[in-house]
Amino acid sequence: MISHILVPLDGSEQSERALETASSMAEAYGGARVTLLAVMIRYPESRIHVPKLDEHSEDLGKGYLKDLCSRHTRTFPVATKVRLGVPADEILAEARESHVDLIVMSTHGTAGVERDKHSIGSTAWRVLHDAPCPILLVPVGADGGGGGT
Repeated sequence: MISHILVPLDGSEQSERALETASSMAEAYGGARVTLLAVMIRYPESRIHVPKLDEHSEDLGKGYLKDLCSRHTRTFPVATKVRLGVPADEILAEARESHVDLIVMSTHGTAGVERDKHSIGSTAWRVLHDAPCPILLVPVGADGGGGGT
């Protein structure tokens, strides 16, 4: 039974393509709860921690998710969450901490790993291998447009 779905988003149209799939899954499972996650990058190698920059990044992430929610109608509960850090690390941490049953995310990425003529972004690749729950990867080119990166 799937009762909680995590949808990581990065602000791109490619990542938002996972929303339609997640919405269908939520409705199919009787109104499963969906959490939309925006990870704002914090580079771990930085020696300088500037709280104002973190606050600004969090505000940008919250604004993005609020706008996204206002553009999409839904018949299931939706929560939003912003985390700061390395995207794959934060997606995995959120999945563990929130005890999600499924992660739905797109496969796009600029640092892709090519397997059998399909490119999977490095974040999706890492999440695929380290997630504590099943993952549904939505290929960007699945609708016949946009290619497979």
